[in-house]
This record gives sequence, C-alpha cells and structure tokens, in this order.
Amino acid sequence: MTTADPIALLPPLQALRRTACLPPSDFRLAMRRLAGAVCIVATTDGQRLTGLTATAVTSLSAEPARLLACINLKGSTFRVVADSRRMSVNLLAQAHTGLAQRFGGAGPGAGELFETGRWDTLATGAPILRDALVGFDCVVDEMMVAHSHAVMIGEIKAVQMHPGNQPPLLYAEGRYTTLAPQGDIPT
Repeated sequence: MTTADPIALLPPLQALRRTACLPPSDFRLAMRRLAGAVCIVATTDGQRLTGLTATAVTSLSAEPARLLACINLKGSTFRVVADSRRMSVNLLAQAHTGLAQRFGGAGPGAGELFETGRWDTLATGAPILRDALVGFDCVVDEMMVAHSHAVMIGEIKAVQMHPGNQPPLLYAEGRYTTLAPQGDIPT
C-alpha cells in the first residue's frame, strides 16, 4: 500500500486565496472569545503625547528582548510611533479599568489622556505608567504594515515592574475582566 503525499491532499492554495474572506462581523464575534491582556501603548515625539489601549501585544524573543504590538494606521498614535520610533507598552492591572477605557476612545483627546495616572519615563522618553504591572520601554526596531494595522517590533531598552501582586486586566466577550483563582471556576 502506498501513502499519498499529504500536501497533495490539501486544496490548492491559489483556490483558497480566491475564496471570499470571513466577513468582518463574523471575525469580530469570534475574536471576542479570545481573551487578551490589556495594555496601554504610549509614545511621544518630544512635543506630543499620545497612546491607545491594545490587546494585540505579545512577546517575540528573549534574546534580544523584543515584543510586538499591533497599532491601527488611522490613529494618531501610529503616526507618532512611526515618526519617533519609541513606544512604551504598559501592562494594566484590574484597577486600571478606567485608564483602559480612557485610552480606548471613551475619554478625552490625545493631549489630555495623560492627565489621569502617574507617568514617568525611562530610557527612551516614552511615557511609562508608574503603577502598571509591567512597563516596557522600547525602541521600534521594525515596522510592518499589514492591511489596516502596523506590527511594531519593539526592542526593549528598559523595564519597570510593579512590586504588588495585582490581578491583570483582561478583555474578553466585549468587556473588561480578570482571572479567577482555579478554585472559583464553576464546573
């Protein structure tokens, strides 16, 4: 008995690319179920301070220390990060729900965003939230544009970790939430 080549059994890639994409409404509904850590990506060009709430943030490599953050091309934060090539990624605690909403568009304009919270700077001059669970201070090493967003690869130059043991802020099912201890999860 001969075994067929498993690649030959797959539909042709060209045919798959010609089929319709998933409708945006279905995509959004499905992605609501993907819980994500909530971060504020913040930047400055020396004159303007701006930032946004993001869940599309993840580690990339430990050596060299890099993370990536996806930023919408239409927002003011993208332009300032692209020009200054510096950004901070601030991992929020559950207590920061108000800040997440503020930076997520439910608050004032870009210049007034930083009137709430205590902000510092580390190596690059990007704003770091003083009581974030972790604040990563990055130089944008690479930037790749993909459709409506840019993938910013940040080379981490400094890190600030909050000494407390606060629960992280998460976003799932269209709302802010946090982790529950395993003993509290209903079966």
